[in-house]
Amino acid sequence: MHQATRTSRRRRTASPRIRRLTALLLASALPLFLSAGAAPTAAEEARRAPVVLTADEVTFDTEKNVITAAGGVELSQDGRRLLADRVSYDEPNDRVVAEGHVVLVEEGGETFFGDSAEVTGDLREGVVERLGALLAEETRLAAIRGTRREGNFTVLEQAVYSPCPLCEEGDRQPLWQIRAKEVEHDQEAGTITYRHATFELLGVPLAYTPWFSHPDPTVKRRSGFLVPTGGSNSELGLTLETPYYYTFAPNRDFTFTPLFTTQAGVVLGGEYRELREIGETRVGGSITRTDPYEREPGRDGGKEVRGHVEADGRYRPGRLWDAGFDLAWTSDDSYLKRYDISSQNVLQNHAYLQQVVGRDYLALHSYAFQGLRPEDSQGRIPVVLPLAEASLESSPLKWGSQLTFDTSFVALTRTEGLDTRRFSAELGWELPWVGPIGDLWRLRLSSRGDIYNIDGDPQSFSNEGGKDSQGRFVPRASLDWSWPLIGDTGSWQHVLEPAVAFTATPTGGREEKIPNEDSQVFEFDETNLFEPSRFPGLDRIDEGTRVAYGLRFSSLAPNGLSVGGVFGQSYQFVKDDTVPEDSGIGRSFSDYVGRLDFRPSDWLDLSYRFRADKNDLEFRRNDINVSAGPAALRLDLGYLRLSDEPTGLAPRSREELRAGVRVQLLDELAIGAQTRRDLNRGATVSNMVGLVYTHPCLTLTAGLEQSNTTTGELEDTTTFKVRVSLSTLGAQRLGTGLFGS
Repeated sequence: MHQATRTSRRRRTASPRIRRLTALLLASALPLFLSAGAAPTAAEEARRAPVVLTADEVTFDTEKNVITAAGGVELSQDGRRLLADRVSYDEPNDRVVAEGHVVLVEEGGETFFGDSAEVTGDLREGVVERLGALLAEETRLAAIRGTRREGNFTVLEQAVYSPCPLCEEGDRQPLWQIRAKEVEHDQEAGTITYRHATFELLGVPLAYTPWFSHPDPTVKRRSGFLVPTGGSNSELGLTLETPYYYTFAPNRDFTFTPLFTTQAGVVLGGEYRELREIGETRVGGSITRTDPYEREPGRDGGKEVRGHVEADGRYRPGRLWDAGFDLAWTSDDSYLKRYDISSQNVLQNHAYLQQVVGRDYLALHSYAFQGLRPEDSQGRIPVVLPLAEASLESSPLKWGSQLTFDTSFVALTRTEGLDTRRFSAELGWELPWVGPIGDLWRLRLSSRGDIYNIDGDPQSFSNEGGKDSQGRFVPRASLDWSWPLIGDTGSWQHVLEPAVAFTATPTGGREEKIPNEDSQVFEFDETNLFEPSRFPGLDRIDEGTRVAYGLRFSSLAPNGLSVGGVFGQSYQFVKDDTVPEDSGIGRSFSDYVGRLDFRPSDWLDLSYRFRADKNDLEFRRNDINVSAGPAALRLDLGYLRLSDEPTGLAPRSREELRAGVRVQLLDELAIGAQTRRDLNRGATVSNMVGLVYTHPCLTLTAGLEQSNTTTGELEDTTTFKVRVSLSTLGAQRLGTGLFGS
């Protein structure tokens, strides 16, 4: 007895048998094509959303218990679609067969193809002939046959994998692909294993391996090798960096990074990371046994252990508290530069605990520094332990005024030289108001007391001179006025703001008996023109009575283009002996200072800072940075010239030129070059050139850098590095210093 039913290309909700047929197909097809998740059972699928079937004909053989859909079959459920020429379900044998142009479209857009597919009802066994897959991010996979085993393993025979897009002509090979005799996907372990695999570039075989594996796309973190970096260095020879990533737990991992060199041995490096609810911690470092630092004449050329340690942590011990630390140490002055770890001249170690509540601030800090310059004497560099600070503000008082209280305690200890302890407290009262013409006023009255305990000479910073205690009282009055004038021209909005600041502080602060620990570097510029104190710290007092006056201006377009700056000068009623000579501040009028920011279009971005002598307008400081050109050809120029006046430490005469260019030759290829030249010495400090090639399935970075500086045993060095990152195979963000990464 044979019974058949027919539909005329219309959609309908499936009967229980058709529902089971569709559920089995939709649940089983994805695991056959390296699905990410475990396949649900047919019973579970049957209880899901209704199934919609479209076909030219649906028949049911009552004798054989076989249901068949033929002619443009389309099955849909929960955003998944299965298309085929013919689909049948053999209920006695519990087997589903789809034939002819089989296509499965996942809800996320992934598409799977096959000539035919056959799967058991329990989804544990199945075969797909001539399968193909278009996965996320245009990743493609093809194989002669795909076999499902044990409900977990999918084996592809004669498979080809590539994330590279195909060319429009369709007759060219992808940029790279992997061919393998067999590919096995362990769905439970989330591992894809290749056997007898060949890596091809533009269809040309370049490398062969009998076996390798990597995590499937569902795995976010997995132990394994990361992208290596190769290159050469005039000091180290040929170099190869091969990082290995190991994960202990979801919140803990370690990256082991050995650096192999042909002339300087092997450097063992690593980094441990841990994330907890309270915060994150990172600890890293490196070690090697190599030539000693600063080779001495007549040494036997022996070896010594050299290395470095670095760590940091950021924590939230309470709702309003932050804590953290930064740790950095190296065995000698040149180690970090020799192995291209860091170019810093000073390493800072810092630990802190702080709280910010509204405008109130409480903090406890400690600092230690390691100097890496040849002239640095480590014994004369202080350890800051502790530095305690508090800054408190009251609620608004009468007339909108406000009380402020700032206090701090700092202890600086040296193994060779001066030790200093300082306690400071300042009480202030501020009154802001708006004048009758829209002008802004602010009056501030304050008084500060400082107490010093000194062990050593406050002038030479030696340990001679014995112990002493000093104190001082610093009252100060300041009155600020500004008048912001706002207007517009077309779509541009303009602000013109004249400003005046008056400050009065008594003279005679006994600076000769008080050490200058935090205000040694003094610079008069537009950033501190209107400030009550132009020193960066508390150890020196900006004495006397003066008035500063100037003009702030800005123009802003709706698209973000802008022009702005500041220009001004100050007048000193009484000469201030606390500032360095020829610093631009003396009796009566100061030098002119200012800044100009000019960005009238996307093609030009200019920043210029200056200080000009008040008498002859000779520029004592020029700091120019220009970025010009379209995105395809961008030029960067920087010029810095500082006059030879002292800053409190030593003369700082300096003239330097920096020039760079970035060219986007193609959508995929950018090259850049940069040079830095010391105009005082007439010598080039460094040269750099690099390229970045980006492709949807590959990123290549290469850089060449020449450094003409001397540190310890290091003289002029040339370094070349290259790194290739393959998409979906341990890819990571790459770049060079020329491209902002």
